[in-house]
Amino acid sequence: MLIIAFVTADAAVIETVIEKRNALLPSGSRVDGCALLDGEEAVLKVFDTRVGKAQQDLLEWLGWDDASGVLILTDESMPGLVDALGDCFNVHRFTPPGYGKQVANQLTATLAKCLRAYRYFARRFDDGKYQQIFRLPLRNFDAGDIASMRALCRDMASRNFGREIDAFLRDMRQRQKPKKASDYPDVYYVDDDGKHFQLGPEHHAQAETAIPPHQTLCVIANRMRFGRKFDGTTHYNVSRDKNASMKGDYPDCHGVSRLHGKDSHINMFTNDYF
Repeated sequence: MLIIAFVTADAAVIETVIEKRNALLPSGSRVDGCALLDGEEAVLKVFDTRVGKAQQDLLEWLGWDDASGVLILTDESMPGLVDALGDCFNVHRFTPPGYGKQVANQLTATLAKCLRAYRYFARRFDDGKYQQIFRLPLRNFDAGDIASMRALCRDMASRNFGREIDAFLRDMRQRQKPKKASDYPDVYYVDDDGKHFQLGPEHHAQAETAIPPHQTLCVIANRMRFGRKFDGTTHYNVSRDKNASMKGDYPDCHGVSRLHGKDSHINMFTNDYF
């Protein structure tokens, strides 16, 4: 189930979404097996920022844990939402229709643009060879490409997303390399610091979820990336060539620097927990 949420203080938008709900979705997402969403069920709802003021209110209201994906359309009534939540959810900016405009028609047109971009992204994300790129730990994969990926995947309907994201993925795959001092053919994504990242199938470690010391976004970030749910029980094996020590300080899932010992690799989750 894809959750599509308008986050707004605009009375006309709130009233229209409550009244029409999924009837606002473009026709391609309501017929032919939800063609615009590749058959995925969608639920459209609205968060009234005149009532729920805090980001935590929104996170508790979303129901993200039961969703296959989350797409948020936000106006400026909750400033900074694209940057605050854009790594976890598929967040887009929208401008509420002006006075005298056909509100329902305008919202449907906006949804169509966002859903086209989301569908393109979801198809790439669900492909295993690309998912390991999209899921790279954002704080610990040291490369300017990470900033590019985050910029591309926020408010993606505002750009030529398909062409730009495919160009990015081609460039990122240039970072795929085997270890020079290894007889094994395994391929890794290598950052500018020489750290080798490989998304493994193991389930022997689990990311902590206790709040505190963790935060709600720590938990979400290990289940959702750019609005698409993934298997948070798998992690990256992070190592160096020639089995060099991984001892050092690394930022964790809520940005606190922690020391890792002398082990030859780190079990690191998508949210940076290790």
